[in-house]
Amino acid sequence: MCPACGRPELGEAGPCLACRDTPPVWTAAASLGPYDGALRDLILLLKMGKRDELAFPLAHLLVGTWRRRGWPLPDAVIPAPMHWWRRWRRGFNQAELLTGALATLLRAPMRPLLRRHGGSPQVGRSRSERLRLPSGGFSTRRPVHGSILLVDDVLTTGATAAACTRALVRSGAAEVRILTLARTPDPRSLA
Repeated sequence: MCPACGRPELGEAGPCLACRDTPPVWTAAASLGPYDGALRDLILLLKMGKRDELAFPLAHLLVGTWRRRGWPLPDAVIPAPMHWWRRWRRGFNQAELLTGALATLLRAPMRPLLRRHGGSPQVGRSRSERLRLPSGGFSTRRPVHGSILLVDDVLTTGATAAACTRALVRSGAAEVRILTLARTPDPRSLA
């Protein structure tokens, strides 16, 4: 796995070619697995099936991913935000449920400090549309400090993670690591 973006890489010791060419704005990223099969089904059950009881067992699996990467204990665990309208319609933010459970397991403080401004859902958008996500689409409710662990369900193009990271760094974060349940494959990769 590439230590910078979390993409599966064959035989790479360091960052993948894409990350060497254009390093991500975050410090590191990791995912439990690819967005397919049983993991995809579990994520969809959590999100669309409204099976919030899955948050804790999935967070437990995320702790294993965090440990395998050897990351330090974060100063704060922050969920990726959801637009208020979407949250109201769904009834919850799945990233916040995962983050709460993960923070409990790590014994680290959960801080839902990020706010999403405007914008429509990323689901169904093309890669190029996702990458044009406005950088001002996220802000923090108050300053942050130290090492941040940003949690979301799926890392697709990295546009949301990058925009959230930029907002956290502008607000004082020293470093941001991204931890997600799943990673979608990069359509440009040969693997």
